Amino acid sequence: MEMNTLVWIVLLLLILVLLVRVTSLQRQLNELKRDVERLENGSTAGARSDFNYTLSPKEAPPSHTSQQAQTDLDQELLTLIQQGKKIMAIKRLREARGLSLKEAKDYVDFLDR
Repeated sequence: MEMNTLVWIVLLLLILVLLVRVTSLQRQLNELKRDVERLENGSTAGARSDFNYTLSPKEAPPSHTSQQAQTDLDQELLTLIQQGKKIMAIKRLREARGLSLKEAKDYVDFLDR
């Protein structure tokens, strides 16, 4: 092979590697943008002092009964926390409200303060 051909092959491989890397970085950037938008649009001041907690529309308490259930759940979570069962409290909260692991952990950590 000629030297010129080898240079072109190496150049094409380098371009391919760079394109793959740029695509990966673009995907990460898009995920971060979505996360920022979700935090900006979804964060509302909750009833709990400085803790920002968002409920999806299907989870938002429409009546006094739902608010009572939320209070009961918080009381149950506090009991689990006091018993040293923080992981069980996180699991219970995730089951009840369909939260992500991080959201549930943050909420339980807030209750633990």
